Amino acid sequence: MRKQEIFTERWWAETDMPVRTVSHAAFLIDGRLTMLEMCIRFLSARQKIYITAWGLTPEMCLVRGKHNRAGPDGSPEQEELLAWLRMKELAEADLLFWQDCDEMTVARVLSYAVAKGVDVRVLLWNTYTLPFQANPKQVRDTLEPLGIRCLLDDSHMGLLNHPLEAHHQKTAVVDGRYAFVGGIDMMIQNGGDYDRWDTKGHPFHSLLRVDKDGNMPHSWHDVHCMFEGPAIADVERNFRQRWNGLVNLHEMDPLLILPDLDPPPTANTALPIRRGGDSTPLIQVTRTIPRGTYRFASQEGIATVLETYEKAFSQAQRFIYIENQYLWRRTFLGIENPVLGLPHSDMEHVLQLLSDALARGVMVLLLLPDNPNVGREFTDEGLKYLWEQAPQAVEQGRLQAYTLGSSLRQGEHVLYRSIYVHSKVAIVDDAWITLGSANLNNRGMRDDTEMNVALMQPEIAQALRILLMTEHLGVCDEDSLFQIIEAMARAQHSREAGNLKHFLRTWLLPRLRLKPGASSLYAAHMTGELGDLWVRLQSLLGDPLNGMMLFAKQAKENLLAIKSSQPLTGHLLPYIPYERSADYGINVHVVNGWLDLLPDA
Repeated sequence: MRKQEIFTERWWAETDMPVRTVSHAAFLIDGRLTMLEMCIRFLSARQKIYITAWGLTPEMCLVRGKHNRAGPDGSPEQEELLAWLRMKELAEADLLFWQDCDEMTVARVLSYAVAKGVDVRVLLWNTYTLPFQANPKQVRDTLEPLGIRCLLDDSHMGLLNHPLEAHHQKTAVVDGRYAFVGGIDMMIQNGGDYDRWDTKGHPFHSLLRVDKDGNMPHSWHDVHCMFEGPAIADVERNFRQRWNGLVNLHEMDPLLILPDLDPPPTANTALPIRRGGDSTPLIQVTRTIPRGTYRFASQEGIATVLETYEKAFSQAQRFIYIENQYLWRRTFLGIENPVLGLPHSDMEHVLQLLSDALARGVMVLLLLPDNPNVGREFTDEGLKYLWEQAPQAVEQGRLQAYTLGSSLRQGEHVLYRSIYVHSKVAIVDDAWITLGSANLNNRGMRDDTEMNVALMQPEIAQALRILLMTEHLGVCDEDSLFQIIEAMARAQHSREAGNLKHFLRTWLLPRLRLKPGASSLYAAHMTGELGDLWVRLQSLLGDPLNGMMLFAKQAKENLLAIKSSQPLTGHLLPYIPYERSADYGINVHVVNGWLDLLPDA
C-alpha cells in the first residue's frame, strides 16, 4: 500500500463524531506514564476536569517512586524532577503541592483542583455487583465532601438492556485543552490484586505496588492516549450528554445540567486522498452506546467503534496487530461455558473480516491475557473459530497468539506469574490505530458504553507498534522507553508551532546528518544516545514481519525456559488454549489458564 493512498473515506465511521486533524497525540503505555500525565494535567487545571470511569479508587496513588520525590530538597535529583515538572507547565504553587504531598492520591489531587476553583465532575458506573475495592456509593461519599461532583450512572438498568451492561468508558477532559481516552481506570480492584498502576518492565515484585497487607498485585499492561485539538470537544460532548441524560432521567437539581456544546460538524468521511507528503494526523472519536440507554442516541444506539474495526480490517493488506482483553465470538451471560452463549452477529462478522484478511495474505498477531477475569473459554472458542476459518494462515504461521508473563528467581526456585493484558489496541498496516476502552466482544461492540479513538498517520502508527513490541520483547530498559515516549510527545507537540515536516526536511535534517532509518517526525527530539537507540529499534522492529518472527522465537524460548525452571527473557509466551494444551506439554486450566497455576520451580 502506498502511503499517499491510505487517507481515504474507507477507514472512518460515517456517523456520530467527525474526522478531525489533531495537533498533538501522545500514547501513554502502562499506568505509571498515564497516571503521571493525568496528575500533572489535573494539578494544572484552571477551569474544569470531567472524568468518566468504570471504577475509581479515591485513595489510589497516581504518582509513585522517583516521580513523586526524586531525592531530598535541594538535591540534584530533586531539582531535575522539578525542572521537568516546570517544563510540563506546572505553576510554582502546583509544584509546592507536589513537594509537600507524600501520597498523591486521586482524592487529594482532585480536591486540590477544587480548592483552586476548578469544576471537577466524575461520572461513575453504578454497578449491580461489587467488584471494586470500594463500591460506587462509597466512592461518591468520599468524593462529594471534597467538593467533587459525582454521579452514579445507572442508565443501563432498564429492562431493554443487556443484563451485564457496563458503563465502561475511561476518559478525562481538562480545561477543554487535553483529552485522555484509553483502557486505564484510576483504580485498584479485588482487594488490591489488580492495581492499574504499573511500570513498563512489569516486574514480578515491586515495592511501589505492594498493598497495605503486603500482597503483590498482578502486573498490568494497558494503553491510553492523550491528545489536543478539536476532537477534545467530542470527548467532552460525550461526557455532557451522559451527565445531562442522567440528571434528566432522575429529575435531579436542574443546576447540575451542563450547557450543550455547539453541535459538531457532520461526520463527513469523504476526506480527499492526502498527497504531496502531507502527514497531518487525522483522528476520530468513536463510541459504543447501547440501544435504549440514553435519549441522545438513536433507538439502535451508536456502534462507531465496531464500524471502524470493520472498515480497517477490510482495508488491511499486510499486517494486523491486536492487543485485547478478550476475543469472544459468543455473548457472555455470566456463565463460563461458551455453549450457553449464542453467537453474536457483530463479532462473527469481525472474525470473518480477520479471516478474509488472512486469506489475502495478511499477517495477524494477537496478544491476550492468559488468565482474564472472566471468559477465557469464550476467547478460546473465538480463536478456534478463527483458526478453523483460516487453516492455511495457521499452517504458514501468519496467525499467531501470545500472552505475557513475568518471573522471579527466589533462591533455588523460579516463580512465574501472568501479566494481565488489559489494553484494547489494534494497528493496521502501520497506518491506522484504534485504542480505548472497547474489548473485542459483544460488550465492547454493542452492549457496554465505550469510547475509542481511531487515528491515522503512518509514522505514529509504526512508532506505537515498535514501542509495544519493544516492551514485550524486553530489548530496552523501561527508563529508556519512558524517555523515548516523552521525546515522541514533544515531537508531536512541535506541530503546533508550524509545519514540522517541512522544517525537518528543508533545514534541520541536513544539519543533523541523521543516520539512515531515523524517523523524520521524531528525529529532532531524539538525538545522541536516545536517537541511536531509536534507530536500532526501528531497524530491529520496523518491518512487522521481523517483529513477528522475534515474537515467535522468544515465546518458544520462554516456554522452554519454564519447562527447565529458568527465568524468562522479556515477557512473551504462547497463548495456549485449553484444547491445545497437549500440543505444548502444558497443563492448562479451562478458566484460569496456566501461568498462575505453575508450581514453584
